[in-house]
Amino acid sequence: MKKTVTLLCVVLLLAGCGGGRIVREEPAKLQDFTAEKQVKKVWTADIGSSAVKKPVVLSPYLDGNVIYTSDPKGRVRAFAADSGRHLWRVNVKKPVTGATAVGDGLVVVATKDGEVIALDKTDGHRLWTSRVSSEALAPAAIHDGVVVVQSVDGKLTGLSAKDGKRLWVYERLEPALSLYGTSTPVTTQNIVLTGFASGKIVAIQIRDGKSLWEMPVAQPHGRNEVERLVDVDVSPVVAGKLLFAASYQGKIIAVDMQTGRILWSRDVSTYTGMDVDANNVYLTDAAGEVIAYDQHTGASVWKQEHLRARQLNAPRYMNGLVAVGDFEGYVHWLSSDDGHFVARYRVSHSPIRSQALAGQGMFYVCTQSGKLAALRLENK
Repeated sequence: MKKTVTLLCVVLLLAGCGGGRIVREEPAKLQDFTAEKQVKKVWTADIGSSAVKKPVVLSPYLDGNVIYTSDPKGRVRAFAADSGRHLWRVNVKKPVTGATAVGDGLVVVATKDGEVIALDKTDGHRLWTSRVSSEALAPAAIHDGVVVVQSVDGKLTGLSAKDGKRLWVYERLEPALSLYGTSTPVTTQNIVLTGFASGKIVAIQIRDGKSLWEMPVAQPHGRNEVERLVDVDVSPVVAGKLLFAASYQGKIIAVDMQTGRILWSRDVSTYTGMDVDANNVYLTDAAGEVIAYDQHTGASVWKQEHLRARQLNAPRYMNGLVAVGDFEGYVHWLSSDDGHFVARYRVSHSPIRSQALAGQGMFYVCTQSGKLAALRLENK
């Protein structure tokens, strides 16, 4: 049976394997700095708590001027992104673990027992219900009439966006032990890209599920199952002709999508996510450092080390700023040029796990306690 572990369990297991004291790094204390921007809270909304026994992360989705959200109790909501006005709410009456996906006129969530539920994005009424082989812990990908769901048993399932009918299943053998979570599939043209706990990324045709290629991001090594964890839980990122992929206890690689050639790789351990601008790719590593790499050479542009062990989420770039959230509910904005602190704002006392959204000139931040905040940065 496949086993999953959270990052806290990994720390404990590694310490146990070493036979010594369990020593966890203390979170870095926040340093004072002169803020260059002031943060204005435009609106907030209650979207339902994600504080459940397992660290479920339910990501909101921004589509034009609408934000779609889900909570573990099955409540799916839509808000106007500019004002926070409540547009609609429905309850699918099932515990949601994979959310939120939007596309082809649908809002799609996945439940703990493997159900996939599609709602009409205009008013939330249910269009169809389907089923995949096991629990999904990440949003689906929706493109060209196909809904692609990745489940924790190492399967990708393609469902018809029209009626939920199963179109294809892609399966690969996964290691017995993995982190609690999966990559979120992404689409480019007619291809689905995603990562697996084996340390590989794959490219699959979205129409029929045919495998086009697979590529290792990291190779397992070590004395035990925990040391050999190389999960690719970070969703691949496509920027022009470049594909970026990264793994836990492994590497980040840049791949030329036209030739399939690896242009560069750097040793890094990450499990949250990445973002890009025109020049750099940004990630938070497992130690809590924010790193910017040059997209074309892989050279380290800068590293922000003053947020170590603060359990950062994935970075989000917009307008020269990189935003990351931490375990105490703070959002930190860094300069994309050199990584220095530009602004800081505390949304709540609850952890920020999902990647911020960016649009309408604002950052949208969601906490595990269910608070969604729209924040605008202004000149002082």
